[in-house]
Amino acid sequence: MAIIGCLDVITKIENGLVERLTRGLGRLAATVKSYGGELDDKSLGTSRLPLVMVTYGGSRIHCKNIRAGRYQSEASFAVLVVTQSLRSNLAGRQGGVDSREIGANTLISAVRRLLDGQTLGGLCQPLRPMRIETLFNHAQVQAKTLTAYSLEYEAVFDDLAPLEDGRFPEVTQDERSADYVFNAYSGELSPEYGWLEQVTGKIFDPTTGATVPFEVETQTPSAESAVKK
Repeated sequence: MAIIGCLDVITKIENGLVERLTRGLGRLAATVKSYGGELDDKSLGTSRLPLVMVTYGGSRIHCKNIRAGRYQSEASFAVLVVTQSLRSNLAGRQGGVDSREIGANTLISAVRRLLDGQTLGGLCQPLRPMRIETLFNHAQVQAKTLTAYSLEYEAVFDDLAPLEDGRFPEVTQDERSADYVFNAYSGELSPEYGWLEQVTGKIFDPTTGATVPFEVETQTPSAESAVKK
């Protein structure tokens, strides 16, 4: 099984789109999955239709906070809908008299109803529909006549805070950590920062000019655990 971790937000959003469409479309789509190049090979003609596929189309990255070095991604995702037309170009778009002959227009409306404004469990800001484009209309693919459209969505999310200059990801066994993938694949790692053990300073009295030194010792997790026991 591929290691995802919290680093790969793109994969989580793509999987979230597929999951929501699979659950929501029901019998409107015979197949819902991530795109695997079907439009470029002969397997499209043998796919179970209607077919809905999701793919990542790239990102624009903006600086959110210059001083903190924080960035925000605007990722583009495409939902491809493919229907089969048994009679005509019009039937491919609007559907036929048989309830099993679902038109592309119906699928487009259903996809938008399910995805517009969704955050996919907080993975991104509400999804924004951007455009709908025709891929092909009443095209002959092997023995089938197909109609296909692409619905583009924009998903905006905050990127992870960057590593400090010169540091590598930290040693961790926590699969939820953004650094876990580097541990799993033997990348170079930096040791974790030590715990803050002591704070020293002086308290200044402006009325008398006197200063009083102070020293505070902190509890490490191991010491705190010992106290609780």
